[in-house]
Amino acid sequence: MSAQRLMGPWLLLAAGVVASVAAVTSGQLRLGGYLLAVTLAVTALLRLTLPSTVVGALAVRSRTIDVIGLLLAAGGAAALTAVLKLTP
Repeated sequence: MSAQRLMGPWLLLAAGVVASVAAVTSGQLRLGGYLLAVTLAVTALLRLTLPSTVVGALAVRSRTIDVIGLLLAAGGAAALTAVLKLTP
């Protein structure tokens, strides 16, 4: 298998994180937070549905632990973004 194919889902995660950081640094805190949450949730879905030989760098532990960890991180990012008080 080529290294590019194994890095595909991981690069999607990295691109989503970069996009969310870009949104936050441009002043769009809620957009950046929700974008991070969606990126993590999509990554969890990819880890759940794709075989371990395809997910490459996303396969860190067992499939169950990886998916639970990514979903908890996505939920945490969404919850923290939802309770942000942006008024001065």
